[in-house]
Amino acid sequence: MANVDQGKKALIAAALKQVVPAGWKYSLSVDRHSTIVMTISAAPVDFFEVVHTKRKARNPESNRASGNMSLNHFHLGQVFDGELLEVFKRITAALNTGNHDRSDPMTDYFDVGHYVEINVGRWNKPFVCTAPPHTAETVESATEYFRDEDGQSSSETPRG
Repeated sequence: MANVDQGKKALIAAALKQVVPAGWKYSLSVDRHSTIVMTISAAPVDFFEVVHTKRKARNPESNRASGNMSLNHFHLGQVFDGELLEVFKRITAALNTGNHDRSDPMTDYFDVGHYVEINVGRWNKPFVCTAPPHTAETVESATEYFRDEDGQSSSETPRG
């Protein structure tokens, strides 16, 4: 049975600190003692524009109007690519710290340590993009926000 206590949340919070890029504001909460929820409230990336660019069939204004969206951590490749995809893969791995999945859908048996949810903004507090005003370069160079002072991307920089 899925269960998240404050001790597990603290372990996940420590793992997230290692992988979340500088400049991102986020919170971590537990929902119904079974789900760990990461909510990104501000970042120097316009997630709505990135999602629209990747999935051209959608209008970014529909999500932008509400100021929030939920990300499916199983299908991040359909929404992100490049460095941003790698960041979210690391975030997902950190959120799954201490998790297990011994589920067997063939017999309708589900056994996970906890569930994971990633949100951008909240229903009552919209996401804030801290990037410069929208220009064509902002979307194209989204990975520039993940560069360190030596010009290396965070995937090239060893973590300690």
